[in-house]
Amino acid sequence: MYRLVGLRNFDWLIFLVICLLLATGFFFVWSASSESFAFKQIIWIGVGVIVFSALLIVDYYSIGRISYILYFIVLFCLLLVLIFGKTVYGAQRWLMVGPISIQPSEMTKIALVLVLSRYFVDEKSVAGFSGIFFPLGLTLVPMTLIMKQPDLGTSLILVPVFFSIMYIAGVKTRYLLSIIAFTLSTFPLFWYFILKNYQKARIVSFIWPDTVSNWGSGYHRIQSLITIGSGGSFGSGWGKGVQSQLNFLPQGHTDFIFSVIAEEWGFYRSCAILCFYVVFIACSIGIAINTRDPYGRLIVTGFTTMFAAQILINVAMTIGLAPITGLPLPFISYGGSSLISSFIALSFIFNVRMRNRVALAKDGFYE
Repeated sequence: MYRLVGLRNFDWLIFLVICLLLATGFFFVWSASSESFAFKQIIWIGVGVIVFSALLIVDYYSIGRISYILYFIVLFCLLLVLIFGKTVYGAQRWLMVGPISIQPSEMTKIALVLVLSRYFVDEKSVAGFSGIFFPLGLTLVPMTLIMKQPDLGTSLILVPVFFSIMYIAGVKTRYLLSIIAFTLSTFPLFWYFILKNYQKARIVSFIWPDTVSNWGSGYHRIQSLITIGSGGSFGSGWGKGVQSQLNFLPQGHTDFIFSVIAEEWGFYRSCAILCFYVVFIACSIGIAINTRDPYGRLIVTGFTTMFAAQILINVAMTIGLAPITGLPLPFISYGGSSLISSFIALSFIFNVRMRNRVALAKDGFYE
């Protein structure tokens, strides 16, 4: 099958928005940490652009054929993390490849979207309730391995990805509600046997903030709120934020970079950043709606949900509307693995956009 691809199908609006987000991330990583971190971010952006461009050349159907192989490679890497992984701040999430640390859980999001889309592209797979057990297992296995690291934030991102792909694939609503009801019923077991003590403390500090000390479990949340509030309407100016520059705010260049933006740029320009994200998500939804290819629609839906969930949770966390989780802000936070995985997901969205004129796969694709 020949798939016409050209710059005339390139989504320049999304490209412009992503460039603005990357530029914002560079300057605020610099402000929140140091010049060396900012230039490391430039290197990762360069690597991400190379990966993004290389994947655009390859038809996404070609990658879809090996989605199960990619999935099991990621599972193997997650197992290696539990055995040989590097521990930072009490979490064992990274594999060391020479001087470079790699976070396989970031690649899990990519692999899961591809493998679930590959599975649900066959309509016979959703004929009954039994048809969702296999994709449910595909989701629960990596979730369990990621929770063992522990990395609750990344594992939770897999949940909306799973449900969004199932919904678009045509799974009946009553099946989805049954899974949600069963999941909620297991919450006491999840609380007592899965969550670590510090994760429980973060949830308690979110629900009852007055029960914790400023220097206890609620410290991150309290400092983030102080940082955002001190920015006011117009901010204190780039590099002049008191909370971020004096290191009262932990992880200001990664998980809490939106707090730094709010302090130094103020309310209005922080809202502009959120508007850029809204444009990005809206355009991605438009690509999913307009493509006539079922597989393309599913993978764009999965990756759009991944981005939307990560943005929503990160921003809600920084402004006190969600418990603290270790989730970076896409295309802005510092981090090589997160940035590369975001570029890979973005390349698939563009790939579908640039090849959405053809609706049929080769006959061998479904074999």
